[in-house]
Amino acid sequence: MIHIHRSLFFLVFITPVLIGFSLFIEIISFRGIEISEYYQFITLIFLLPMLSYGASTALFGFLLSLKKNADSLLKAKHIPKSDLDFALLESINVAVVMPVYEENEISIFSRIKVIFESVEKIHKLPKLDFFILSDTRTPEKWIKEEAAYIELCESTNNFFNFHYRRRKSNLNGKSGNIADFCRRWGKQYEYMIILDADSLVSGDLIIQLIANMEKNPKAGIIQSVTKIFRTTTVFQKLTEFSSYLFSPFFIKGANFWQIDSSGYWGHNAILRIKPFMEHCALPHLPEYGGLGGKILSHDTVEAALMRKAGFEVLCAYELEGSYEENPPNLIDTLKRDQRWCQGNLQHFWFLFGKKIPLINRIHILNGILSYLNSPIWMCYIILSLWNYLEDSKYLNYSMLPEEYEFFKSQIYDPLYLKLLYLSLLLLFLPRLLSFISLPLLQIIKKFPAFLLETVFSILVAPIYMIYHSIFVFSVLLNKRISWGPQNRDANSEYSVSYVVSSFFGVTILGFACAYISYAHSTMLFILTLPIWIGWISAIPLVILTGKEFKNLNQIFSTSFWKPDMHLIGNLEEELKTHKNKYLEGRELFFALVHPIFHNRHKQLQGNKLYSSKLPKTSEKDFTILLKQGPEFLEKKSLLKILSNRDLLDSFYLKFWTSKKKDWGNYWKRIWEDINPSFFPSTSNNKKNDSSLQ
Repeated sequence: MIHIHRSLFFLVFITPVLIGFSLFIEIISFRGIEISEYYQFITLIFLLPMLSYGASTALFGFLLSLKKNADSLLKAKHIPKSDLDFALLESINVAVVMPVYEENEISIFSRIKVIFESVEKIHKLPKLDFFILSDTRTPEKWIKEEAAYIELCESTNNFFNFHYRRRKSNLNGKSGNIADFCRRWGKQYEYMIILDADSLVSGDLIIQLIANMEKNPKAGIIQSVTKIFRTTTVFQKLTEFSSYLFSPFFIKGANFWQIDSSGYWGHNAILRIKPFMEHCALPHLPEYGGLGGKILSHDTVEAALMRKAGFEVLCAYELEGSYEENPPNLIDTLKRDQRWCQGNLQHFWFLFGKKIPLINRIHILNGILSYLNSPIWMCYIILSLWNYLEDSKYLNYSMLPEEYEFFKSQIYDPLYLKLLYLSLLLLFLPRLLSFISLPLLQIIKKFPAFLLETVFSILVAPIYMIYHSIFVFSVLLNKRISWGPQNRDANSEYSVSYVVSSFFGVTILGFACAYISYAHSTMLFILTLPIWIGWISAIPLVILTGKEFKNLNQIFSTSFWKPDMHLIGNLEEELKTHKNKYLEGRELFFALVHPIFHNRHKQLQGNKLYSSKLPKTSEKDFTILLKQGPEFLEKKSLLKILSNRDLLDSFYLKFWTSKKKDWGNYWKRIWEDINPSFFPSTSNNKKNDSSLQ
């Protein structure tokens, strides 16, 4: 049955590809094949299969959606509550792991609390542990994370199932953080649920993922299908609309032929820890500029290694309750894409890896081409225009005027148009199938949103093409990038001057292309309009879509989808009521000298001790820290003190045995800000009860 599915998909996939190739061969057969036509054909070899793959995937997804339970080979399914063996689930050790890096601590721990309470409402799983694995480098944000962790434990009255750890060295980023967790605690757990800092999952989803792992003993990874939530800006609303409308067909269609070799996205998924530890360790790539070194994008490679070891990677697209956020604007999306671009291009090395299954090689190639196609599209467009003009000149010189006009209008141009129509059909088929699948009433109500999203997609596509091409060439020219924290704050708008400076070059390129095409012919001007109009409108498009327009909320409302509004509402309420503001601007004061918080911060550090006699460097650091303040101490030295119990105790003693006149302005200012007779409790939930003499 698996072979039938895959053969049928391949047959549908290859048909438009062969039609497109045959049309192009007819076009170039009118004169000898020139070098530019040869290169154009090479670009078409990459582009047509990608277009056909997307259209074929959406088509099969559409057909599967017409009938309930149409995919007979779907392995990860929703299990009725009556069939769940809760006694078995209680005995399984599961870790929910969230690696974080310079994220909003209130958002992180609010999500963990909401997820925990969501599970508890369904059924208590005593062996379900939550790990917040921090790679945060900023001392102040680190202290805030600890305070939020303490509040989480206190507010839930649970000090056993929540664990927070900050690595002293953030080697290899997220993948290194997860690897470190596996080395330290992996053997204690059977399964690991990976979350991103912007993830939110329901308790029912967690229970379903664990139960499906038990049901499918050969499953190494089960990936849930995430939905976008907490959208505010127009850009987020447009992305949310397209995600809810189009993604289900792509997911179902892909699963129709991938079956046990689905994709893995690195978050909102459950993994079987033992084979993951044994087979999915990431190698260090050859040192070759941007394509070498540590692997930035780990998910596709880990899925390939899991399949290589004989385990299945499944997609549970029937399961609800998996959510993630989206960047608030086009600029932050491009910044994220730059990191993903380098990570995906690094996967080139695994295309030729030994014993990597064919379908996983296709996953890897698809990921590479998702960015490499941008410069390929650019080359194809330039070569198409060039060859069209050259062919027109050749035919004009070799024929009589009457013959030329007839041949060009009746034979030559129709072939080009057929190839263009085929490309447009493949490009827009997924969009049309998704829209017409809605009930008639919803089609009418959502047509404005569909139209806006389509126009936006057309305008933004040329912008992506330019910047993705720049990213690709930057990587190929051996330029490395750092994997920095991601902006998720919809209120953090970029200034107009920043947007103008970022997209000024693209705008000028658009005007230049419009002028050149218009100067040559009206037809060329019209044919290239979808490209240069996007470039020209880049600046206003970025500014407008990065803002919130509440009158558009009704247009983009997802009333025909059913997100878990109770779960999302609980998160929103938790974000509003979370009490951590007392730390703002006082983080180091609390960590170093607050009687209660200092002790709790110390308990969260390692047990490594220095000798009884402090090094001279530490004595010098203490003096600077006390008399001048934290801002005058090197960050490296400050982190060293904050992460060592012995040094923490030594400075605590030094501070409280010193005279106030010896304090730096930092300590005096905060001392005057609060009531000198007492400190707030670390959770800020109770009245301040820590008296000072």
